[in-house]
Amino acid sequence: MSVAEKLIPNVLLEHWREIKEPSVIHDVDKCLVANTAFMELFGITRHEAVSDMFMAQFISPWPSYHLRLGVRQALGRSIDGKEFDIEVICLPFYSSDDGILYQSIIRDITRLKLWEDKMLQSERLTAMGKLAGEIAHEINNPLGGILLYANLVKEDLTKDHEASVNLEKIIKLATKCRIIAKGLLNFGRSSSRSYAPVDLNHIITDMFALIEDHKLFSGVKTKFILESELPHLMGDRGQLEQVIINLLINAAEAVNGKGSIHVTTRSQGLRSNVELIVDDSGPGISEDLQLKIFEPFFTTKHHRGGTGLGLSITHGIVQRHGGKITVESSPLGGARFRISLPLDGAYSSGS
Repeated sequence: MSVAEKLIPNVLLEHWREIKEPSVIHDVDKCLVANTAFMELFGITRHEAVSDMFMAQFISPWPSYHLRLGVRQALGRSIDGKEFDIEVICLPFYSSDDGILYQSIIRDITRLKLWEDKMLQSERLTAMGKLAGEIAHEINNPLGGILLYANLVKEDLTKDHEASVNLEKIIKLATKCRIIAKGLLNFGRSSSRSYAPVDLNHIITDMFALIEDHKLFSGVKTKFILESELPHLMGDRGQLEQVIINLLINAAEAVNGKGSIHVTTRSQGLRSNVELIVDDSGPGISEDLQLKIFEPFFTTKHHRGGTGLGLSITHGIVQRHGGKITVESSPLGGARFRISLPLDGAYSSGS
């Protein structure tokens, strides 16, 4: 006979055993008896072993000496050391001359917490999208003025004028800022009306032609593995150009001018999706950072002046096309960014 059976009337124990949720009867600190669901949740194999264990072995933190009644969230820990999020409901169960016994009902809320985190991330991206759009509007007009007057001055100068080189640099830098502003505007928009059939392979080759002379790519071996008959998809060409530019520059910065970048396209799911994969041989991204990499203003490139907007903008564009972007370890040793886009993305994203 267990300790609990000695202290608690059988009728009461029988009713308690009907509880389907993981449940345990205990004194302030020590377990007395647990039901099958509790044992399965925490990986306990022998009923009699429970009476030799303490609540703190399963629930952290466990408030010894001063039990906290009611509902609270805590960290569950199974016998094999696995940790997971739980909700604990602790209530008085039975009182006798030997003291008060308690019951705790446990609920695994790991999936709920993941869902809450995703909702929070979605709300943050929405808020940042609105802010990004406002910022882009504020800087777009002055940049347009700078480009206009710079080009007017350029027309008045001869090609061999000593100021022409510096003026050309001003135009290039201002143009780059306008591209960034355009990306911010795309990030802030909930949808786009300029969807049309686009060839992802053509976008990749066109965008790489624009940036291949940049010093970032001077020592980089770039390989393109593009499916020859890749189906066209419905999308916004301008936004998808921004995605390609962001991923290529991100990969080039990761390899720091010496390494390899592979760009792959292929069809998926009976040609209902197209997949874009960008691999690099850089240092890679740790698992804890993989969860944050698409957050606005999060960057690992502080020393190189990173804004933390490139990947969050990319994430927003992919979502608006009804697609999905993930990051994982690459066979090249660095990071692999994988994007899957439905061919009818313009319609599935609600545009």
